[in-house]
Amino acid sequence: MDIVIIDDEPKIRNGLRHFLDKQEGWSVTGAFENAVDALAFLSHHDADAVITDIKMPEMNGLDMIARLRERDTDTEIIIMSGYPDFRFAQQAIELGVLRYLVKPANPRELLQILKGVEEKHGRVVKKMTEPVYNLLVKKAADYIEENYGEKISVKEIAEHLYVTPNYLSDLFKRHTGKNISAYITDVRLEKAKEYLTIPECNVAFISERVGIGNSRYFSNLFKKKFGMTPSEYRNTSI
Repeated sequence: MDIVIIDDEPKIRNGLRHFLDKQEGWSVTGAFENAVDALAFLSHHDADAVITDIKMPEMNGLDMIARLRERDTDTEIIIMSGYPDFRFAQQAIELGVLRYLVKPANPRELLQILKGVEEKHGRVVKKMTEPVYNLLVKKAADYIEENYGEKISVKEIAEHLYVTPNYLSDLFKRHTGKNISAYITDVRLEKAKEYLTIPECNVAFISERVGIGNSRYFSNLFKKKFGMTPSEYRNTSI
């Protein structure tokens, strides 16, 4: 199960990440200190559950949830806030939030909620032969290669292959060592390197072209993977 954490307090954010990453079959695919970066990440990555604070710089958690709900009604959202405000709780309910927890939250209660999310999404278990496994993974990779410039998701790829998102995610990670979201990002960044060799293509154009619309987020991803900014890479390759 893929989980995203959004909290501007490093102690809480890092503590949650460490705690949840230890749970078998769970992975914290993103941990952010602000809602803007989290929203950019979620526009290109699927998550089974999002745990978010409310009061944060740049954009508050409720505004982020409202934006997320415009395109994603499936991800389960859990609020962890230091403000037991009825108005916040009421707005959270209207936005389809699963639970509203007041800090300091009980770790056992959070685990039970997340286990419920995992059960809801379910795990599809099928006995298939190894060649079929490999064929599905190859078809998923081919689909990504052909559509990396679009806003593709695990759900969309799974529908194309007539399997469930959870089943495809588990299968893909077992055979490639990467989750699908990370693989999509890698493909996009490798394609970006090709575009960076063309002087006429600026960074904003390239980030849009490879399916990562937010150029600041694109630059951060690129530097994290290759150890240099897109501009620095361009200077070394042209």
